[in-house]
Amino acid sequence: MGISRLLLAVLQLYSYLLLIRVILSWVNPNPRNSLLLMVFKVTEPVLGPLRALFQFRGFDFSPILALLLIRVLMSVIAKPGF
Repeated sequence: MGISRLLLAVLQLYSYLLLIRVILSWVNPNPRNSLLLMVFKVTEPVLGPLRALFQFRGFDFSPILALLLIRVLMSVIAKPGF
């Protein structure tokens, strides 16, 4: 039971980082901010490949897809027997 709770916590934290990145994309933050750089370094390995696979007329749906995938993983992990 402990490993599943840890995985759920990590996935929840990652989803928060994705939401922070989306919010930061709406404003013009200082590009040298260490917190901003950390958020980009942590989220880009997931968002980059999704962005390359799913481009639609200049809109970036990769954060939405990543959040959906995280929610699916969380529901699979939360099921009894995992």
